[in-house]
Amino acid sequence: MTDTTTLPLDLQVAMRERDEAFYAVDSAQWGRYTASNFTTVQQNGQFMSRTERMGNLQTQKQRPYVPREREQHEQQGDLVITRFFSGGLWVVEVWKRIDGAWATVMTQATKATGSKP
Repeated sequence: MTDTTTLPLDLQVAMRERDEAFYAVDSAQWGRYTASNFTTVQQNGQFMSRTERMGNLQTQKQRPYVPREREQHEQQGDLVITRFFSGGLWVVEVWKRIDGAWATVMTQATKATGSKP
């Protein structure tokens, strides 16, 4: 596993800006870092495409930014798998460099229980 400081700077920026867009309910900015073939599984088990998730995001209310905690990263060239804790959830994201820019291609969120890694 790698720490955040060893990730490419442009990926670190993309992760932060996508997270900020999520909390600000800015679907345009969130979409900038989300691949066209993106899919997610939400903590309730619901599977969504990029279009479905963007629509869902637009129904949410803005809330204060919550930083990632306990991040873990595995990088293989232009593919990065990251796991982190945020807002009571464990989140796994898969990022890929597409046409020179970083974008998420899939995520999965799971409600955290009492144990810590």
